[in-house]
Amino acid sequence: MTFLQAAAFQWINPKAWVMAVTAMATYTTEQAYLTSVLIVGVIFAIVNVPSVSTWAGFGSALRQWLSEPVRLKWFNITMAVLLVLSLWPMLR
Repeated sequence: MTFLQAAAFQWINPKAWVMAVTAMATYTTEQAYLTSVLIVGVIFAIVNVPSVSTWAGFGSALRQWLSEPVRLKWFNITMAVLLVLSLWPMLR
């Protein structure tokens, strides 16, 4: 996936839409709508730039290590188990 394809994908990313709509509904006010939307947007940018950069850096570092099928298999199993464990408190 190229950079432009990844950027375009964000327009159909349901997690991004839920996060954006929730933030706008929660943190904006009618009295100062434009100002509050700009503040929320700037805060999102401040938080997202280092987060996405870290995510991309780890992805680049792991790409070569995960090129071996056995490592990739165990990585995927580990991530699946961690995902299920993260849901455990909601399932109880």
